[in-house]
Amino acid sequence: MTGLKKMFSPLNTVVITQFLSAFADNLNFFLIVGIVNRQGVENPDGMVAYIQMAVLCAYVVLAPIVGALADKKAKSHILLLGNLLKAVGIGMLLLGLPPALCYLFVGIGAVVYSPGKYGILSELTSSEKELLSANAKVEGSTILAILLGTVSGGFLAQNSDMPAILACLGIYLLSLFMTFMIPAQAGNASLRYGKEALQFLRDTAILYRNPRSRFSLIGTGAFWLTAAVLRIALIAWLPLNLGITDTDEQSMIIGITALGVVASAFVTSRWVPAGKLHRGFYYGLLMVTTVMIAAFTYELWITVTLLFFTGLFGGVFVIPLNTMLQEEGKNLIGSGKTIAIQNFTENVLTVTGLFIYLTLSEMKVSVNGSVVGIGLILLLFIAYLATQLGKVRENRQTEQSKS
Repeated sequence: MTGLKKMFSPLNTVVITQFLSAFADNLNFFLIVGIVNRQGVENPDGMVAYIQMAVLCAYVVLAPIVGALADKKAKSHILLLGNLLKAVGIGMLLLGLPPALCYLFVGIGAVVYSPGKYGILSELTSSEKELLSANAKVEGSTILAILLGTVSGGFLAQNSDMPAILACLGIYLLSLFMTFMIPAQAGNASLRYGKEALQFLRDTAILYRNPRSRFSLIGTGAFWLTAAVLRIALIAWLPLNLGITDTDEQSMIIGITALGVVASAFVTSRWVPAGKLHRGFYYGLLMVTTVMIAAFTYELWITVTLLFFTGLFGGVFVIPLNTMLQEEGKNLIGSGKTIAIQNFTENVLTVTGLFIYLTLSEMKVSVNGSVVGIGLILLLFIAYLATQLGKVRENRQTEQSKS
């Protein structure tokens, strides 16, 4: 009984809930890819990219509201609402509605869900070390879910839509059920949505004036820009460089990157210890290197190895930055609004990255050239972060001297 109680502790229940929701999120991505491919559209890769951009735009547009929502209500209730919206979006596929509309609805659920997912971690932990460990668990389980969801989605979407639709719906509902096991800590009932939405830009400015939160926002935004573009680019790159066309095989290879991020959850606390979170920057530099090299490989084993290390270095880069942001943001403006601003920043950059990739594609730039172009953009972000390392260290030392 004690072991079962420990397994379903509040923090572990959040991890399980997030795993299930993220698994279904990535399963439904390949479900959408399969549906679009079977519809016989002229440019299926471009269509998938535009559908993904529509979802990302939902993050940008709704960010001023969902952050205040997550801080006003119990965050466990926010997780429930997000999963409910995702389930409704998948259920709409059963009614024969357009995949783009259904996926947009799933995206709105993800927008609502995200501030609750990360915001609740600072409520369930009491120190930077605990928060770093919690982030590693959530990030590791999320990426494991991406891996398994990607592989499962590739297999389920290969021949028929219905198995993937029913699997997605069932998993979202199971994740929703798990949220009832998470304690509901009351939020700030005095918050007013209209007022908080108007203060969104002010709150954003507060985070960007703080050296540590600015460092984290730009770093995590650059990471997810790269991840989103690579996921789209690899679908076109794998047939070209390696002759792999089946969605199930593609999903397994793309999943190798996710496996690397899962591995990062076990080593991050040793490679980037609490109190020195800025050191994650150096692993961002290594991630850029593996991405650039991978663009010119034509051997499967080399590609798989480089994708694994891209995920490993990327995870060690982004997990400490998430911890740094949650720590600073909770005290500056509130955890829910902090994550909403992080989502806003990440998705503005990701939409920009996808737009650049699509523009390069329409200009007939090779897939390899497009991947290198995105790698260079990521390198510019890393170069900027290098100029901020001194300020981040000084800010941390100042805070420690005050405490």
